[in-house]
Amino acid sequence: MNLNLDDLIKIGVGSAFLAKEKVEEFINEAKKRGQLNEKEANELIEEMKKESITKVDEIKSFIKEEVKKELNSLGLATKEDVESMKKELQELKNMLKNEK
Repeated sequence: MNLNLDDLIKIGVGSAFLAKEKVEEFINEAKKRGQLNEKEANELIEEMKKESITKVDEIKSFIKEEVKKELNSLGLATKEDVESMKKELQELKNMLKNEK
């Protein structure tokens, strides 16, 4: 399956909303059935929030790596490449000034 950046973002956002709704549904049903009290429900919600933050960070990292791969495959210069070339250019300018 070939996914582009837009596809990955849509999947991530869609999954987040779906998961949030399902978790809320599950917790509300468990509270109604008496399987969870208010404190347990709140603890579960907090745990799910922490887990979702971790998942979002993982998705961001994955997207960042995929973008890097795509940029490398296109042969585009990175910010580091440009900074390195600026530094080299400045060094060459300084060398030329010193030779005069």
